[in-house]
Amino acid sequence: MKKILYLLLAVGLLYACKKDKIGSKPLLSFKSYQPDSITPDTKQFILTMRVEDGDGDIEDSIAVGMLKDSEQAITKDTIWTFFKMPKIGQNRGNSVKADVIMPFGEIDFAAAYNPAPGDSAHYVVFLRDNSGNISDTIATPKFPFRRNR
Repeated sequence: MKKILYLLLAVGLLYACKKDKIGSKPLLSFKSYQPDSITPDTKQFILTMRVEDGDGDIEDSIAVGMLKDSEQAITKDTIWTFFKMPKIGQNRGNSVKADVIMPFGEIDFAAAYNPAPGDSAHYVVFLRDNSGNISDTIATPKFPFRRNR
């Protein structure tokens, strides 16, 4: 009877110490744009990304670069903008699933606005956590530049 109790205790401890399936490398995925396109009247464009991290240390930085279709034939360079991730407080050290909302003001995309028909762009994004783990670089879906609504 004692052997069965010890076996159950050992199995319970192993199960309790089991690592989360997410792991220590942050996972990043696209969630949404708001609005769905950029027009001459757009004042703010919001990119929302979903972040998952097994050890919850996502407080380092997130990098974002906008790639315009009309400029890809000219240059393959990406100009990265790095943002400091906010502190997550008591969730640090635990598995984290969260949305990262990045509002871009008119100054961030006004120079990219092109009234030529059919132009569009997308973002490339990656995340670095406090341990130096870097997520895969994610390309978001394309969004159009529209002349008017």
